[in-house]
Amino acid sequence: MSGIVKWCVAAASILALFGVDAGPAAAQAAPKRGGTAIVGVSVAGATLNTQLTSAVTPLIIADLWASGLYKYDKTGAKKPQIASSWDISEDGKVYTFHLRPNLKWSDGHPFSSEDVAFTLKSFGQYNTYLVKVLPNIDRVETPDANTFVVRLKEPQSAALEGFDKEVFPLMPKHVYDGTDIPTNPANRAPVGMGPYKFVKWEEGRGITFTRNEHYWDQPRPYLDSVVAVFIPNVQQQQNALYRGEIDVLRPALPQVGRAIEQAKAKHAFDVREIKVNAAERLSLDINITRDMLAKPLVRQALLVAIDRERISKDVYQGLAFPAMNAIPEQFTMLTDPSVDYNKQFAFDPVRAGKMLDEAGFALKDGKRFSLDLTAAVNADAFYAEPAAQLIAANWRAIGIEVKLSLLEGQLWTNKVFKERNFDVSMVSLTARTDPLFGVDRSFLCNTSNVPYVNPTGYCNPELDAIAAKAAAVPTPERRQWYKQYEEIVARDMPHLTLTNARKFFAISSRFGGIDEELDLAFNGNPSMSNVWVK
Repeated sequence: MSGIVKWCVAAASILALFGVDAGPAAAQAAPKRGGTAIVGVSVAGATLNTQLTSAVTPLIIADLWASGLYKYDKTGAKKPQIASSWDISEDGKVYTFHLRPNLKWSDGHPFSSEDVAFTLKSFGQYNTYLVKVLPNIDRVETPDANTFVVRLKEPQSAALEGFDKEVFPLMPKHVYDGTDIPTNPANRAPVGMGPYKFVKWEEGRGITFTRNEHYWDQPRPYLDSVVAVFIPNVQQQQNALYRGEIDVLRPALPQVGRAIEQAKAKHAFDVREIKVNAAERLSLDINITRDMLAKPLVRQALLVAIDRERISKDVYQGLAFPAMNAIPEQFTMLTDPSVDYNKQFAFDPVRAGKMLDEAGFALKDGKRFSLDLTAAVNADAFYAEPAAQLIAANWRAIGIEVKLSLLEGQLWTNKVFKERNFDVSMVSLTARTDPLFGVDRSFLCNTSNVPYVNPTGYCNPELDAIAAKAAAVPTPERRQWYKQYEEIVARDMPHLTLTNARKFFAISSRFGGIDEELDLAFNGNPSMSNVWVK
């Protein structure tokens, strides 16, 4: 056996590699301390700090060590965390958070409102979700240790959504103040306020966390420790789940059907869908500064040429569906179905060819033009290679010469967001809880190099103004503005929204407290604070 590289080992053996006791197996009728959970993830990358990255694995791991002002239950309702309550002024411009008193960071250092203010001031510039919120913040105040106040320049009806745990995990001022934040060692050995505290990161193996004795929500957590084990291959992840070698997994969607079958047959784990999920949409960023991609008609033709139904069925095994427009279907009070890509831009290779003819790219010797299609390939991006191959085949069928560039995640990030040296880039993006955070970042003007924020070169002041109005008015009035938003995007098409996917978790039946643990919505992940070993 070659150690952690081979995953065909018993769960106890995996734990032994980290020096962790699996704990008693005897069933318990009520929560009791002890034992360890193993979470299966892919390789974590360079940082665990989710103020600096929105990659899937760090986001899953962050729920172990980080906390926020609040989070969401399975219905999408807000659940207080570090903030016990909050108030919004009548004019919608002042947000006051009342923090729980006498809290401590995982290293024992006292927590206060200064930490919250520091998180916003020092990390906001790196946060992919806050790039369109920060300019509207006039100032923040910390009148006392347990009060944090945000004053906006103009009302933003969704501003509160920017302070949930997934968008805004709290960071310790005493660790980061006066340092270069992107290179601070704490990004790989985090200090947080979550249920578990960081112990060690073993390259190629995994990351060990132990119970945080300073956790704000006592007597939780019940487990002694949690180990996030790196399993870079999707099939190996599934096999480890089936054999009981890992306890928690967010299964890749092509594997969900098989996982459900195994769960019913073995009763060793449950597979649960997160019903109120943040839209996770496969999309294409189009570099409109390229001559052949500068015309909206060309970009529309690229969408018409893609068989999105086949991508949904073949790549996602039917657990995704073709997206309707720029505003996700999950935002039922905001999206306007009168803009419907499935009707306006339905798959039609013949029509796509005629559109390219009209745009001045007629076939010549069987070819119209060439482009590079790039995507990040890793275990979390199970969709990337098969979807890219399907899209390339669709485009080749209408005379576009396509070169595929399937890159490691950091190389892809540099190519697309830092260097802007790409033609078309594939990305799967979450819409979060509101268009202000997860949609605007793909379409509004952007001069930064923040990853996952509009790299296309598209900058339309008209759209930016409409987005600002949509964000400012009360919820019942927002749809009228988002209809205009959808219409402009459908006309200009700098970013092609392809599919919208569902979300599932698998968790071992050896735990009690599963229902409470999976009381999640949107982008939430298991914190393992509510479960115990039966």
